[in-house]
Amino acid sequence: MNRNLIKSFLVVLVPLMNFYCYGQSNIMNFNGRKVEVLTAGLENNQDNKPVIVFENGRGSTYNSWETVINEISEDHAVFAYNRPRIGLSEDDSIPPSMKYTVDNLRNMLKEKGLNPPYLLIGHSFGACYIRSFASYYPNEIAGLIFVDPHDFTKREGYGRLPYKEIGLSERQIDSLFASYKYYGEQFLLNGPKHHVEEVKIQGDLAKTEHEECNRNPLPNLPVHFLMAGGFKHYPDETPTIYNREQLFRIDCNIKMKRWLELIYPLEFGKFFYDSNSLHAIQKDNPELVISSIKMALSDYNKIDRE
Repeated sequence: MNRNLIKSFLVVLVPLMNFYCYGQSNIMNFNGRKVEVLTAGLENNQDNKPVIVFENGRGSTYNSWETVINEISEDHAVFAYNRPRIGLSEDDSIPPSMKYTVDNLRNMLKEKGLNPPYLLIGHSFGACYIRSFASYYPNEIAGLIFVDPHDFTKREGYGRLPYKEIGLSERQIDSLFASYKYYGEQFLLNGPKHHVEEVKIQGDLAKTEHEECNRNPLPNLPVHFLMAGGFKHYPDETPTIYNREQLFRIDCNIKMKRWLELIYPLEFGKFFYDSNSLHAIQKDNPELVISSIKMALSDYNKIDRE
């Protein structure tokens, strides 16, 4: 066969293979609006077999899960979606809340014929959504995997702790936090709507000390925390009165201690630290996320659920 013909054939075939492997992306009509969803491995959807559900980080799409979904959907049904105003999902014109988002996800899963139990995987602020899901509907969960999560264990004053440990005075910390507040307010006024609405949820959640995430204890099921330990220096960084990497390491250590305390009582709690990955572990080290999911599924099958 002519070499140029082979090359042309591969140019067409490879994208088609990638699309096929990644699952089926489509638009779902839900509550009178369009929602962009991705399903894969539906042939594996069986009674009492965990469905793997992905929640994206704040303002981001499900594309970052591609490698993970390709692997996991070989044996399990998978569902991912983009929340309102993100990707091709329409604006539903409703001020979002944690409960509203959780119930939307739950109802979409049922409409797709994907019934509990659910192994929920959440990245960044998506971890708050899956933690709230488990708080509201603990009997529908097969496990939880938090991928470099937004810290839903944070309480009033916790945000100042790393700055104190690095040696800043109260006045210096007050000044920094005043600047953070100012830039946050400007973002709410001028930022893209799909980000702004979720920043508002994050702010409301912080005011209650993440009550919706923690209203019930973690279930005694597989619960994994995956922490990213990679730190990137940028050549055009604005100078600060503290060492950014040192502050990052201190903050990681503080969060690590709190997260470990959460999983100590659990029979199948696990903690993974990746010293090379940046925030999006599912992109930098998808094999770690895949291994975590497979371990959680294996442990779930050991549990006597009768």
